[in-house]
Amino acid sequence: MGYTHFSHLSGINGLAVGKKGSEKVIADALGRMYLNFEPGNQFYVDSGSGSSSNDGLTWATALATIDQANNKCTANNADVIWVAPGHTETITGTDITMDIAGVTVVGLGKGSLMPQIKHNHADAEVSVAADNVTWMNIRHSADVTLVKVAIEIEDGVDYCTVKGCVFDVVATTTDEFLVSVRTNDASNFALIEDNDFDMGLGGAVAAVSFTKDTDGTVVRGNRIQGDYSTACIEGITTASTKVLIEGNLLINGSATDLGTEPCIQLLTASTGTIRDNDCVCNLATMVAAVVADACMLFRNYYNEDVQGTGTILGVASADG
Repeated sequence: MGYTHFSHLSGINGLAVGKKGSEKVIADALGRMYLNFEPGNQFYVDSGSGSSSNDGLTWATALATIDQANNKCTANNADVIWVAPGHTETITGTDITMDIAGVTVVGLGKGSLMPQIKHNHADAEVSVAADNVTWMNIRHSADVTLVKVAIEIEDGVDYCTVKGCVFDVVATTTDEFLVSVRTNDASNFALIEDNDFDMGLGGAVAAVSFTKDTDGTVVRGNRIQGDYSTACIEGITTASTKVLIEGNLLINGSATDLGTEPCIQLLTASTGTIRDNDCVCNLATMVAAVVADACMLFRNYYNEDVQGTGTILGVASADG
């Protein structure tokens, strides 16, 4: 079987995988793609041509939904689910439950061809219920008002990655995710990276929520915008530990209607590092843009002026 080798996927539908060359992709003569050099099983999903009666082993025999493909995966086998450009699903509950450990879901396509999940009920969510699940390049669209959560990382689930996804709405100012990505009790070491969250001026609460204690979770390189009633990134209920929040653009409100709530608000005594974030909101004091009493802060900027260049948050540490 002849293989073509790629160091990343930047030439395939604009999707980048394998940062710094740490992952490799190979494609066989049939165009089937594999992560790394010793892949697990590969499954293919396409709402346009797929069927629940197919085996999902090739594009020609693709399955119709992501959940159908997940149900064929083997735990901790490095299985990969490829989702076709233009794929669409409408869910009304926990129609997608990622309960097989170690599965990677990769959406192919960018822009209007990014695979899309429409959340058409308040309880419509993607539930991550097993460790080491990776979820990449999928568009999540709130299709009714007050959708509770888009992606739920369940209690005790570790090492979930949500990367390169879009979270938006079908009807602006009407539809929203109250929370877009939520960690729960002892769901640790999540990576939420390079996503685009835009709830417009709908009634959202937070884009990312540490709803209970999480340890070692990283929120990095995201663009978050919305009229969030708590904060762009929140921590509630129980203090979290060793979180890392870095390199995010956090806009609470819009350029012409900035919100009066913070960009980051963690529960008292939460620990970790918050660095290199650009925070845009409209508060009485700029230090209120980041509420995190036990975290270390480095180079976070605050701006409430569209023409401004931002001001660094906090007070310089004293010597000695």
